[in-house]
Amino acid sequence: MRYASATLHRVTGRRLLAMLRRLGCEVVRQQGSHVRVRCGRCVTTVPVHAGEDLGPGLVRAIERDLELCLGKGWLGRERRR
Repeated sequence: MRYASATLHRVTGRRLLAMLRRLGCEVVRQQGSHVRVRCGRCVTTVPVHAGEDLGPGLVRAIERDLELCLGKGWLGRERRR
């Protein structure tokens, strides 16, 4: 299975959080540089380290964690905006 995030450029944690907020997700809590995000029943953790891009494997894992609530390929659709 091929995910849209694998073919697109990397993204920072801060930018990914902004995308998730636009999609209606809410920040549940933050512990250090790790932010816990909830979208409906789905929950994931987004690391926000200053200026660092998230690795492609981590981006795919976050995409999989939230695809039940946001739909398959949500990250690719959101990044094309």
